[in-house]
Amino acid sequence: MLERKERLMEEQLQAPLARYTTLKIGGSANRLLQPNSVAELRDVMQSLSESSTPWFILGGGSNLLISSKGYEGTVVRTTQIKSVERLEDNLIEAGAGSRLPHLARHAAQWGLCGLEFAAGIPGTVGGGVIMNAGAHGSSMSEIVEEISVFDAKTQRVITLKRDELDFQYRRCALDPAVHTVLSAKLRLKSDNPDEIEKRIKHNEDYRLRTQPIGTPNAGSTFKNPEPTRSAGMLLDQSGAKELKEGQAAVSGLHANFVVNLGGASSEEVTALLAKMQDKVFQKFGVRLHPEWKTLGEFSSDEIAVWK
Repeated sequence: MLERKERLMEEQLQAPLARYTTLKIGGSANRLLQPNSVAELRDVMQSLSESSTPWFILGGGSNLLISSKGYEGTVVRTTQIKSVERLEDNLIEAGAGSRLPHLARHAAQWGLCGLEFAAGIPGTVGGGVIMNAGAHGSSMSEIVEEISVFDAKTQRVITLKRDELDFQYRRCALDPAVHTVLSAKLRLKSDNPDEIEKRIKHNEDYRLRTQPIGTPNAGSTFKNPEPTRSAGMLLDQSGAKELKEGQAAVSGLHANFVVNLGGASSEEVTALLAKMQDKVFQKFGVRLHPEWKTLGEFSSDEIAVWK
């Protein structure tokens, strides 16, 4: 019998990044690495932490604006690390690159609920943990039991329990510039697979009705300023749906979504975000803060949008 050969890690130089983001914007990175396993990701991060090369971890590419000028460093894309294992009846472990919608359906097949909220989130486990991804009143903070992390400062793999992560709205205690999520253990609950599928379908249908799924976007643009006031509502009532900058526009379906009409640049997007912030501030006296992360070179005026 022939032995199965392991896939070689993909490496690209001057790799265009737009194709790897949901907004479809971004210049090239000096180097792109795509490890195939948790062990390979750990080894890559060990090597990068020992060098002076700037690096960035890229998951599903949502909630991210990459500069059209590119990134002078190494991007490590985790989406090939999609292992999923059932450790106990209600406990699963997933690799950092496991996509949340696929994981939700995987859990449903096992009769495990708790991930239905993630059915329409175009992100990965690693990014979901760092951003405390959530929807429909639920979030990752409710199901994470512990995670395995590579710490670039100590150059060690550490295990962190849920309480150590200090989960808050759309963030946690992890520093993306230091900590790389390798895998996560998720504590779920048992339920009827058919009932779980119904809830998943309901959440997917809701997103299709209310969000511009068919047009490139990066997900919700701004954080809700407070639990009782949504960014989408404030933007809608301030007239932000009329705004457009070049090929970047506010979605007519949901005011808290910015869409790429085709060939939009990061400069156009940041200018549009600034206009959206101004609209809401003029109407309500509230300054909205972007939910997205950024990567690459931005001007001081562009960076001001994130302050």
